[in-house]
Amino acid sequence: MTTEQYLFIGIASLLMTWGIGSFIRTLQGSAKKLITVFLSIGIFSSFFYFNYINISNYDPNYNQDNDIDVVSQALEKYLIDNPEDTNAKKVLAEYNLQIGNYNEAYQYYGEIYKSTISQDIEVIIGLIESTLLSRPDILSYDLNDLINQSLEIDPLNQKALWFGGLIARASGDIKLAKQRWSLLIKDPELPIDMQQAVNEQLVLLNSTNE
Repeated sequence: MTTEQYLFIGIASLLMTWGIGSFIRTLQGSAKKLITVFLSIGIFSSFFYFNYINISNYDPNYNQDNDIDVVSQALEKYLIDNPEDTNAKKVLAEYNLQIGNYNEAYQYYGEIYKSTISQDIEVIIGLIESTLLSRPDILSYDLNDLINQSLEIDPLNQKALWFGGLIARASGDIKLAKQRWSLLIKDPELPIDMQQAVNEQLVLLNSTNE
């Protein structure tokens, strides 16, 4: 924007404020307060938005996902020449897991795990999660072993306890599932949605035992 445009905006804002002020002074009581609040919010929001789109890089058609896709494509090309770079694979694994490409995530996590016998709990948990979500025809890993390995690294890891409970229940070990979820529900940092999910599972297990 030019200096003249900024000057015009400033003068227009002052004139608008003066006119509205004159109108408000003619009102009485609660109506005056209410109109004042609404107009103040409206003027501020409009002025802020108008200036923002003019002095920033604002683009209403901008889609951040496009940038992320470009980065992921660049990483995939990079891995063709650098297939041993586990950090790049980890980024791609996490990205694919987040956007729902579970098969790709499973492949990348598996490659990292096989190449390093990783002590990185994020890789182990990612492999467990992508395995459960991709549902491969043939399991290349023992999920119970992966859960035990992750809990050895971090006995209070939220995802390890959650998935560990699911896997224990699916295996018919209700006692172990209840033990893991009972430990998880005590975590004061557990998100509210997870608290609800764990409580529902514990209620279901208790009703089954009855």
